[in-house]
Amino acid sequence: MQPATHIGATYRGPSLHGQVVQKLGSRIAGGYYAPGAVLPNEEVLCVELKVSRTALREAIKVLAAKGLVESRPRIGTRVRAIDLWNQLDPDVLAWRCRSLPDARFLEQLTEMREIIEPAAAQLAARHRTSEQMAEMDRALAAMAAAKRIGPWVQADLEFHRAILNATGNGLLMPLAALIATALESLLGLSARKAGDFRAALPDHVRVRDAIRAQDTQAAGQAMSFLLADTRRRLLPAAPEVPVPALVRARRRRVYL
Repeated sequence: MQPATHIGATYRGPSLHGQVVQKLGSRIAGGYYAPGAVLPNEEVLCVELKVSRTALREAIKVLAAKGLVESRPRIGTRVRAIDLWNQLDPDVLAWRCRSLPDARFLEQLTEMREIIEPAAAQLAARHRTSEQMAEMDRALAAMAAAKRIGPWVQADLEFHRAILNATGNGLLMPLAALIATALESLLGLSARKAGDFRAALPDHVRVRDAIRAQDTQAAGQAMSFLLADTRRRLLPAAPEVPVPALVRARRRRVYL
C-alpha cells in the first residue's frame, strides 16, 4: 500500500507514528478495543487512519513496548489484559485518566497520591528555597484568580508540581511528570464534584504555609487532609481516611 497523501491535514505533531500511537492507545484504554480483542488488520487500519504501513507498524511497536498489545504470526495484534499494561507509563496513565475511569482506578490513583504527596510535602518543608516558595505563591494566586475550571486545574497542577520540585530529591523529580499526568484529569473531576471548584483553596494555602514555616509534620498532615477531602469528593462511598487531630484543629484556621 502506498503512503497516504495529505497526511498533514489529518494529523499534527512531531511524528506521524506518534499520532497513531495516541489514537490507538486512547481507543484501547477507553475500551473501544477490549482486552483480548484482535485489532483490525493492517490494510483496514491504514485506510481508516490514513497512514502508511511503516507508520502503523512503528506505532504498534510503541504500544507493545507499553504493554498494551502483542503481535503474533497468523493471529494479528491482540490487546493484552489490563494488569499486563505498563500502568506507570505517562501515556498509558493519561489515556486511562481521559477515558472516564471507573471507581477502582480512581481509588488506585488516590492511593498513589496519598502515599507520595504527604511525604513530598514534608521534604519540601525541609528543603524548599525562596524561589520554590515563590512558585507556590504564584500557583496559589492563579488558583484564587481562576474564574473557570480549566485555569484552576492548570494552576493547581503547578502548585503540586512545585512541591515535588521543592523536595530536593532527584529520584523523586521524575514522579512530578507522572503525578501531573494523573492530576490533570483527577483535579478537573474533583473540582467539578466540589460545586464551588475553589472550595479547596484554603487547604492548599495551609500546605503552602506549613512548607514556608518549614514545619515538616504540619506540611505532611495538611497535605493528607487536602487529599482526604479530594477522596471524599471523588469516592463518596469509599471508607474515610483518618485525619490526624492536629490537622482537624488547624483546619479551623484561615491563612491569608
